[in-house]
Amino acid sequence: MSLISALLTSGCETNGSVAIIAQPRGQVIAADAASTREAVSVDAASRTPEKEIATAITGRNQRYRDVIERHGVTWTLLRAKRSGRYINGDWWVIGPVSITSITPECAREDARVQHGAMLNPDPASGKQGYDNATAGDIAYSRYSDQLNVARGVAPSTPLVVPAGSSLVSVVSHPVAGQLPQLDRCAVLTVVAEAPSPHAFRPPYCGTDKRHRWSAEALDFTCLTRLQPVAGSPSPRELVARLEHTWLDHLPGFQGRYLHPRDNMPDYGREIADLVGAAALTLNLDIPADDKRALLIVLVQLGIDIYGVIENGGRFDADGGQGSGRKLPMLLAGVALDDPELRALAREESMAFAEDAQTFYVKETSPGIFNGGHGGYCEADVGLPEWGNSHADDPSRDHKSWSTDPYRRCCTANSWVGFVLAARIMGLRAEWGHPALFDYVDRYMQIEQPGHWMRSWSPFAERMWERYRDAH
Repeated sequence: MSLISALLTSGCETNGSVAIIAQPRGQVIAADAASTREAVSVDAASRTPEKEIATAITGRNQRYRDVIERHGVTWTLLRAKRSGRYINGDWWVIGPVSITSITPECAREDARVQHGAMLNPDPASGKQGYDNATAGDIAYSRYSDQLNVARGVAPSTPLVVPAGSSLVSVVSHPVAGQLPQLDRCAVLTVVAEAPSPHAFRPPYCGTDKRHRWSAEALDFTCLTRLQPVAGSPSPRELVARLEHTWLDHLPGFQGRYLHPRDNMPDYGREIADLVGAAALTLNLDIPADDKRALLIVLVQLGIDIYGVIENGGRFDADGGQGSGRKLPMLLAGVALDDPELRALAREESMAFAEDAQTFYVKETSPGIFNGGHGGYCEADVGLPEWGNSHADDPSRDHKSWSTDPYRRCCTANSWVGFVLAARIMGLRAEWGHPALFDYVDRYMQIEQPGHWMRSWSPFAERMWERYRDAH
């Protein structure tokens, strides 16, 4: 066995003539070894999502590197380590690793901290370590200096990342108080052993970094091949919009500041609309390669959303902010035939805004309907309805169609696409919340055809008009 193979097996790193055993940042233990450093940089020229996914599939990208770049973030390692790409193009590296710089460098200017990074973000904490100008005010940013592992990273004080870790690094917007506050983010997964070239990246949240899912297991029979309607989006453009990591582990309005503007839509309405467009396009008669690439990025998104929910996160029902996250997770569960993902979609229904906002009117006590909230009466029992934050605060429910503007501007008008896609794929029962489907039917019957308040997306509305009756 060569020296480098021995070091990889033992989990040690080399730096010149000493081996470095992973310790907390800035602490090292030295042992005799020969220098094995090989400087290899990553060529980012002429990169497209389709090329990155194709490269990942071949497995040709596995080699030793000391510089790894993804989506505008560069990680420089103390010495070259074996690394490669997951099926979605994100990087893995054999750990532990010592990172001597992260570019752009985490900086503090006056009171502002930017370009931070986190290890294994914990959605349940409600905290973030990326940038303290989120929410427009440092006092309300939910920023924690202790969670920002990018502070002080240098050759003399490297960040030592153990195997079984996700390092999430961000590029902040240079001007404080922006919405979103972040421009980009990227994930580097540090693993104990190389995954297969078909492996999906584990969720960036939490500490479970097992390679549980493979693109070889994808079941394309769950998708249909419907004829496209006018204005159908380009599958490749959808892949380009979905292949970046969605940083989505902080809920509510403050979480919007963490949605990197180059990676994902800011607002839940646009998130739901994009998810719906992608899910519907998956069910059209498109080339097999396009369908595969689109399914891969949607399933990876679903795996990341699973990581958020599994680790105690949720997507708050509050206006349109939390919409659109359930379908990717359920789709991942179905396409990978993973009972855990499918069960979580049913059992944690109220963690998703579209479910937490829809309900059937009930008589909650004799002569009292919906707990006395919203102005409902006996004639309304069984009516599929919407409330801004119904599951958490039904006092904000209103029977009147136009009292709460979020009913029409920012929620169901963006749900049309993913609800129809779920119907087309036969997932209504598995979704586990029939009130959503019945409410969207009611909504589409009431709202004026062709108006943006009926459907934010003309494509989704055309698909609804052509295919809803059959599904």
